[in-house]
Amino acid sequence: MDNRKHLYIPDNFAFIIRSGGANLRYSEFKVSYAIAVGGARSVALIGHTQCGMVNLAARKGQFVQGLVENAGWTHEAAEEHFFQNAPLFEIGNEVDFILGEVKRLRLRYPGIPVAPMMYRVEDNLLYLIREGSGR
Repeated sequence: MDNRKHLYIPDNFAFIIRSGGANLRYSEFKVSYAIAVGGARSVALIGHTQCGMVNLAARKGQFVQGLVENAGWTHEAAEEHFFQNAPLFEIGNEVDFILGEVKRLRLRYPGIPVAPMMYRVEDNLLYLIREGSGR
């Protein structure tokens, strides 16, 4: 979902689903569609460092103030929106979340290989996350 970077890939090469924190729990129908109708045969789950979905509680004030100033919300409505949704989208640690989401997707789509990957904002490189060996 990050707006700082754009991955350059060939036309008609991949379906791209952008989702905060590489969290596909609420985009699963899109994944199913890409596989069932679009013919996708594998998934690369790509998270990134410096993810805004990590430690959401620390951004509560900025979130609420942004909705008040930019969207015309009341403070109370913006705060309630944050409290209702932040727990659904908080991911904790980026690598741990990606590995957990990869495990979940592999169980959901057993015929589809799912690769855990991490884009490091610090060096602009894409890494394959080695599973089962710590970080």
